[in-house]
Order: sequence, then structure tokens, then C-alpha cells
Amino acid sequence: MTFTDLKGWLPVDAVVVDGRPGLSWMNLEGVELTEPFFQQTVDRLRSEHPDRRARFTEFDTLVQLEKNFDSVSPTGFIFHSSRCGSTLLANACRAIDGAIVLSEPPAVDKLIARFITDVDSEGTKENLYSLFLRSVVKALGQRRTGRERHLFIKFACCSVSQIERIQRIWPNVPWVFLYRDPVETIVSNVRNVPSWLQDEDHRVLASIIGSSTNEVAKMQIEELCARSIAGFYATAHRVANDRALLLNYNQLFPAKISNVLEFFGVNPVAAEMENIARQSQTYSKSPFGERAFTADADAKQRAASELVREMAAAWADKPYQLLEQKRLGNQGI
Repeated sequence: MTFTDLKGWLPVDAVVVDGRPGLSWMNLEGVELTEPFFQQTVDRLRSEHPDRRARFTEFDTLVQLEKNFDSVSPTGFIFHSSRCGSTLLANACRAIDGAIVLSEPPAVDKLIARFITDVDSEGTKENLYSLFLRSVVKALGQRRTGRERHLFIKFACCSVSQIERIQRIWPNVPWVFLYRDPVETIVSNVRNVPSWLQDEDHRVLASIIGSSTNEVAKMQIEELCARSIAGFYATAHRVANDRALLLNYNQLFPAKISNVLEFFGVNPVAAEMENIARQSQTYSKSPFGERAFTADADAKQRAASELVREMAAAWADKPYQLLEQKRLGNQGI
């Protein structure tokens, strides 16, 4: 497949076809990434244009094409501990003129998972997956209108465990880590269990919490979630440096979001801030913006079971408090 064949195409997933690992591409020419999640845009495209078929390439094709991509370099990365407002922040980035926002694109998240499930002591596979990840981001960050100036990526929460590897690929890209009170986070995840907590072979979660896959398979969801977010908190606390910004969910209002954008090197104009303020009044995960945002911290605290509170206290409270101390001591925003 030549470069001309893939002009206007983006890698929408990392897949294995007939035993060959590679990428599934779709023609997104003229399609704006307006939905809160990358996959929602892909689903919309498939619904509106069922005739648009995916194409498969092996990873070596991607690497060969990388030098031909006219792409935007990453402006800022968003990491998070799950159910803590990261989608709201990604939506705010989308309000910036000329911004590309990649919100948990499957091809990126699956490659990062390979750092956990398929590495070797020599580092050969890590180097290979790093090369593929860099190339996928370049492909996803292609200029398709000519107006693109910024590229923001929101990673899935389990990618927090691989921040150091991601930093080695893009050492100069500033990043933010969003987090929330552990009780509220666990309540949200238990009420509506996300896919990352339903890891089929348990290898990713076992690595994150420092346990075996057999033990993970036996854990109650409350304990698994508490230990996982504790791992996210601890990693962010350990690796945060002058390129990192720690941000608590309770800080997510327009003035603070403006601070985050400035940390990313972007100075939003008045019209963009007005758009961000309007967005903050709607439910961030809805692709249509028809549902109003309702503050739910108190409700989640009231809804917490004794088991949720027990697991939060046993696993997540201490790393959460350490993270808060570092945020307040070093950054104070």
C-alpha cells in the first residue's frame, strides 16, 4: 500500500489479522474528531458511511510511511486515574482553534499495554513498541485541513503505569495528571464498571497492582479498583517533575482549565474561554452535549458502601494524600 493510498486515512485500531499484528485504518477525510472519545467518532463514521471499509497494514508499513506524514507534534498529554474529569479537560483542549484532540484512541492504548504484556529483559521489544507508538501518534496527528497547530492526547487510565516509557519517547512534552478522591472514584467505577476493570487475562491489572493474575481474578471489584487507582496515584507522585502538573478533580473550573492550557503553552482567547465555560456546564462524555453537568461528589460520598470505604482506606487513601501534599507543596494551583 503506497502513501497515496493512505492519504486522509487514520489508524483506528491495533489488530491481529491472520497472525500478523498491525493497524486497521479508515478514511477520515473531512471527518472532524468532535466526539469526547476517538472511538465515538469512528462509530459515527461507520454508522453514517457503512460503505467506508477498513484497511489493514502491518506495522512496518507504518514505519516506512512515517517520514511522509505532515503531522503536528504533541502539545500536551493528559493522564488520569479514571472518572476524575479528564474528558472535560480533553473537551476544553478541543475548544482551542487548530487543535487535534485524541481521546483514548485504541491503537495508542493497545500499544502502551504491550509495554506491560510483552516486554523482554534486553529491551528489544520495548524499543520496537516505542517506535510503533511514535509512528501511530504521527499518523493520528496528521494535518488534514492545514489549520492544525496543536495536538493533545488523553490516554486511558492504565497508561499512567507507563508514563516513564512515554516520557522517553517525548521527553519535552508537558503532561497533566488528573485524579479524584478515592471513595468517589471507586463508587463511580463500581456503579458502572469500565472496560479497563474487566481485563480478560488480568495481566495489565496484575502488573499495576503488583499481584498475580490468579489473585486479580478472585478480587472483588471494590478492592481491584482501590488497588489500581492507588497504583496510579503512586506512579504520578513518584515521576511528577517540572514537566508535570498535578490537578485534583475539585479544581476543574474554567480559570484552572485556562492555567492547564497555559502550562501546555497555549493561551486561549476570550471566545475559546467562553466555549470552555459553556462546555463545563454539560456532561463531558455525551457526544451531543444534551445533558447538563451535575456536581456529584456529595452524592458519591453518601452512596459509598462500607466495603468501598474499607478498600479506599486500606489501599488508596495514603497515596492519595501524598499526591495532594505534593500538589499543594510544589504547585499550588
